Order: sequence, then C-alpha cells, then structure tokens
Amino acid sequence: MRGGKWALGLVILLVGRGILPQSREMEELKLVNTLAVDGGEKIVVTGVTGVRAGENEEPEVLTGEGESLAGACKALRESSARRAYLGQTEQLLVGDEGELMETLGFVVEHRELRMDTLLYIVKGSAGDGLAASAQRVAGETGGQDARGRTVGEILPRLAQGEYALAPALAAGEEGLEPAGWAALGPEGVVGYYEGDAELGAGLLAGSGQEQVVELAGGVAELMKVKTWAKGGTVFCTLTARVVQGRPGEEELAAWGEGVLRAALGPGWDCWGLDREQGAMEPWNWDDWKGEPVAKMDVKVTGRLVGS
Repeated sequence: MRGGKWALGLVILLVGRGILPQSREMEELKLVNTLAVDGGEKIVVTGVTGVRAGENEEPEVLTGEGESLAGACKALRESSARRAYLGQTEQLLVGDEGELMETLGFVVEHRELRMDTLLYIVKGSAGDGLAASAQRVAGETGGQDARGRTVGEILPRLAQGEYALAPALAAGEEGLEPAGWAALGPEGVVGYYEGDAELGAGLLAGSGQEQVVELAGGVAELMKVKTWAKGGTVFCTLTARVVQGRPGEEELAAWGEGVLRAALGPGWDCWGLDREQGAMEPWNWDDWKGEPVAKMDVKVTGRLVGS
C-alpha cells in the first residue's frame, strides 16, 4: 500500500513539473467531424470541425499536406492554434483518385480514426466538396445515414480480395450530394452503380425501404425488402404500400427484377452472394466460390398492401 501511494505521489510530482505529458481537456481541442482525403503528387487532407447545438459555433475548415497520409494529418493537426483532434471523426471521404487502401491502412495502423467511421467515395475532389458542404456537414451525425458503411465493415472484404459497397457522393448545388454507390476492390474504386443499378444495389444491400416506385398502373412505396441467394439464383421479396393509382404486383416484381439485373450486370459481388450461397449449401461451396454474379438468375415476388 505504501509503495502504491509513493508511486502515485511521484507521478503527480512529475506531471506538475511538466516532466510527464498532461492530458488535454476536450475544450482545448478542435474536434474534426469529417475528414476528406485526396491523392496526387502529395496527399491533401481537409477537415471540418463539428459544432455543438445551441452554441452558435461556426465550423472551421482545416487543411494539411504531406508526402504520406500520416504527414498530411500531422500538418492538419498543427494548422490551428488549438490542436485538431481526429478521434471524433464520424465520416471519412476519399476522392476517387485517392489511395483507398493506404487510407484504410492508416485507420488500422495509426488508430487516429475509429473503425466505426463511415466511409464515402467522392467523385472528384473530396476536399473541395467537403469545404463547400462545411456548414451542413458540421452539424450532421454520420450514424443517421441509412446508406452508411463503416471502415470496419468494408476493410475485411477488401483484405480478402473481395469487392465491397460504399456510398458515393458528388458535388451539387448545395455541396456534396448522394451519387449512387461505389464498387470497391483491393485495387481501389473499380466503378459505380448508377440509375437502375443503383436501385438494385440498394435492394441487395438491404436499404430499399421507403423507396418510391413509379409503375405503369400507379405509385407504390417499398415497406420491406428481403433478398437472399441460393443455388445460382437471387431471390427477392418486395412488399410495398400503394400510394397512387392501382399498380399491380406483377408490375412491382418486374421492376425489382429489372433493377437487380442491372446491379448484377457489372459482375462485382459487393454483397457476398457467393458466401451466402455457400452458407445455404456448404457442400457446394467450391461451385459457388467466385461464381460470376452476372450469370445469376433473378426471381422477384411483389406484394402490395393498401389502396
């Protein structure tokens, strides 16, 4: 007991004399809410500080540049009198010309960013887009995004040589806006799902609820989406509420089949459909492993409720 008191007293003495580092109060730090990463001759990072509700704060845009991502983040942290803190970053934006795997590796190795940080791919410059969206982004809570995919969800698939899905953004009239889905591979961004393919990718990702569908006989709103893969076929059940007119269940099923085929067409299995088939029929895993998803059959059932 005496030894413990002596050690505690020594630590207090050393801290008081500045020999050991003192902890920083959160009020002394600038908390970065969103971080953007762009590649090129040098790595450029752009950060936006968060604002607290009711405090009438204004977001601040910070930048840093370096030969590596670690160096760029170090420059960003030192660009303000109050040290920028990346540990509260909720959203990580990577420009489509940025080094995706280097960025994800930075999260793992340096541990400045959390594995539950949401990842987005920006078409064009992520930093410019973030700066234009600073006022809106500063007050957002990333966890409220239904399309959100975390670094911890995406990285394991890429590390195993598989594809993964991440939401894409692009510059719009009010800053960054949703722009489909990005298909990611170990080599980086391999392409995008747009139009019907975007809708189908969302259904396969389980995020189709509340989607408004315009059919020949009227309008319906998706309430429930269930998809699964088995035996070389993607099955899907769509349940929707009639909003306008008298659409038919066959129309809804045909719409679902069309957008799912559009999503499977490019051939990137961003959803682990081969693994899902293997789980259903483990004795046939060798047949389903790496099976081209573009060749899979699609069967959709539509169900309408309300009038």
